[in-house]
Amino acid sequence: MLPGTWQATPIVIDGDSKDWPSPYPNYDAASLVAYATSNDKYNLYITMETGDELVQMKVLKRGMVVSIDTGGKKDPQLHINYPLENDNDPLEMMKDDKSAYKSKHIDHQLDGKIDKNLREATQFSTEGFIECNGGYMISQPTPCGIKIRARIDEYKELVWEAVIPFKAIYGVDTISAQYAGKPISVCFAVKAFKNPGSKQPAENNSGMNNNMSARGGGRGGGGGKGGGSRAPAEDPMQHLYESTKTWKVFGIAYQP
Repeated sequence: MLPGTWQATPIVIDGDSKDWPSPYPNYDAASLVAYATSNDKYNLYITMETGDELVQMKVLKRGMVVSIDTGGKKDPQLHINYPLENDNDPLEMMKDDKSAYKSKHIDHQLDGKIDKNLREATQFSTEGFIECNGGYMISQPTPCGIKIRARIDEYKELVWEAVIPFKAIYGVDTISAQYAGKPISVCFAVKAFKNPGSKQPAENNSGMNNNMSARGGGRGGGGGKGGGSRAPAEDPMQHLYESTKTWKVFGIAYQP
């Protein structure tokens, strides 16, 4: 279990990573995502970023679930679904033309799709939180104070941020000394596209009860600006068809 990180200054949830360490302290090379968590007396802060265009498309088209296990294990009770799955504007280019992904035009072809899908990612849903269960617009206040934002920054990184009041997790306005070091775990789950050449259906994130492969994260220093890209020799299509889970297990930080 990793030690928690005390957040001395509240993080502004605006989809900008400027409030977070650079590079992010945790990186999952299998999922191609960097991530970080921190907390103060009132809130848990969570962020994820990826500079890989195909992972960005998976997140924006197939959706992402960020889940919390308050016991520090891998049986989460709390879930945030954002972005939601987007069936509009199918990603036609991925069906047949593998060479398109190997060409220098990948950025141009995907940038428009990524921007469009991010603009359409205006809703999220929550499960299991105190006073926060259901669907919300990201622009509206939630009853429990959960806030979420995602955007593409100047480095072409997809940055995802959320603040979750401890009142929505533990039912307390502020944590006390008894919460110091209390184990908690966060999971970032991304659902795969269905492989056009396979008869198997794409895996589903719903409820987190699925057969997605668990990816162990936590390699420090691997994320940050310009990171998170695959090796040149790797089949660039393959990652689209792999669902991933990235776990971080840590202890709640506390300062009097």
